[in-house]
Amino acid sequence: MASIKIQSSSSGGGSITLTAPTTSSNRTVTLPDADVTLGAPYDPTGTFPAKAWVNINGANGSIRGNGNVSSVTDNGSSRFTVNYTNSISSADCSVTASVSNTSYSYLMGVNLYSFGTANCSVRTFDYNSLQDVTYLSVTVHV
Repeated sequence: MASIKIQSSSSGGGSITLTAPTTSSNRTVTLPDADVTLGAPYDPTGTFPAKAWVNINGANGSIRGNGNVSSVTDNGSSRFTVNYTNSISSADCSVTASVSNTSYSYLMGVNLYSFGTANCSVRTFDYNSLQDVTYLSVTVHV
């Protein structure tokens, strides 16, 4: 029969409490045959943090803030290419974008028109034509 050994840390004096779940079913925990660290601190970004993000001034393509974005290319006619500092692991990604315009009060939108592991491209529009915007935010997850 196997045994469980709990060894205290030399720097800690806390306690460990194991509590059974409030269920009538049996639960099994299987540990791998390797050293593991359980109970990593809570990460509010979740297990799929953004691989790249950027806040762009849509009037001139300048970057207000970013993570893993080396540059933004203003391709003219409200089209922008977001270039990643470090390529992402897969082109099978999720790209989310949002727009806001301080000079217009009608419907604004953004669509993704190309993406890959090195960059993605978006274009911004109003209800009937391509349109520059005040704020353009793009986030990429893999």
